[in-house]
Amino acid sequence: MNLHDFDDIRPFTDGELPEALQRIAGWDLFSQVIRYIYPDLDADEARERLCAIKTVYELQSTIMNDAIKRIVAMTTSKFSFSGMNHLRRGGNYLFVSNHRDITLDAFLLQHLLYEQKGDTSYIVFGNNLLSSPIMSDLFRCNKLIQMGRGGNPRQFYESLKHLSTYIRALVVEERQSVWIAQRNGRNKDGIDATAPAMLKMLMLSSDDESAQSLADLNIVPMSISYEWDPCDIMKTCELFQRRRGDYVKAKDEDLNSVVTGIIAPKGHVHLAIGSPLTKKELDPPAGEHLTEYAAAVLDRHIQKNYHLMPTNYLAYDMMTGDAHYKMHYSASVQRDFARRLSQLPDEEHRQIMIEMYANPVVTSLRAGGQRPRKSGRRN
Repeated sequence: MNLHDFDDIRPFTDGELPEALQRIAGWDLFSQVIRYIYPDLDADEARERLCAIKTVYELQSTIMNDAIKRIVAMTTSKFSFSGMNHLRRGGNYLFVSNHRDITLDAFLLQHLLYEQKGDTSYIVFGNNLLSSPIMSDLFRCNKLIQMGRGGNPRQFYESLKHLSTYIRALVVEERQSVWIAQRNGRNKDGIDATAPAMLKMLMLSSDDESAQSLADLNIVPMSISYEWDPCDIMKTCELFQRRRGDYVKAKDEDLNSVVTGIIAPKGHVHLAIGSPLTKKELDPPAGEHLTEYAAAVLDRHIQKNYHLMPTNYLAYDMMTGDAHYKMHYSASVQRDFARRLSQLPDEEHRQIMIEMYANPVVTSLRAGGQRPRKSGRRN
């Protein structure tokens, strides 16, 4: 693979890293950010430590991993996981994940991969997150692949084909792993659904339009669940506006969502890794379209592996008007949920949030009749 063919979308190389780290060290807010990660470290010492880093792996295994551990310690009551036994150490995978938080979904996987397997993955993000130079530097230092958005239909097709070629080269030729969301943008209504268009994009880099082309990417379904969605109020207000057709993204909205997702309380967070999908699983019956069938396969795995939380069961009971799952949530969860709802302006907003938390129960039951279960290992 010739890296220069992908200069417009690839992350920084080790050789490009020091210059970017110098820019980050000179950022006006550097002292505040580094104090969050290392509260006892002097800012100048932190700058020296950052600028002494020579490789992307060194950056991710030290400062970035410490940052994620700090976020987990400060904003979650528990971080658990399951399914890491499905992955080989040093294996190459395409993680296709549900998408709840702009940055943490992928970065929690990086933390888990490093802690358990000694490696990290590349991450596909929309280039709308790179609107500021500092955000661009931060993400590109951490193996971000840019997904272009916009342009005329021909330009958009070419950009998707370009991205597809890079992803396939990383996974198949370079034996690297990549994370990508199951659809464009975050899930805001609690219904995790894979976009066939995302799978069509992955097929653009192959002359083989069979299930083998997808199987060659070693696709692994990933499910992440948050007891408390840190951006639930923001998502509720957006869904309310979208129902009326008058939603316009505010200036710096993405940045606000990134910051809120990082610093707001999340309760219990669980990350579930599925088994790599085989050609047999992905191969559609006669008469069915490959990408639509494969999307449905991914949906079943992602929804079935989703770890339902007390908040999900409570919201489901509130939505249905019964108490079927009352043994799976406490009075304190009910009080906390009521306080959350009280921050919304009216009943329609409150109903949207209830559905947001309840829908994972609906889809999980459809996918495999999931029943309440114990959480996985604690990290």
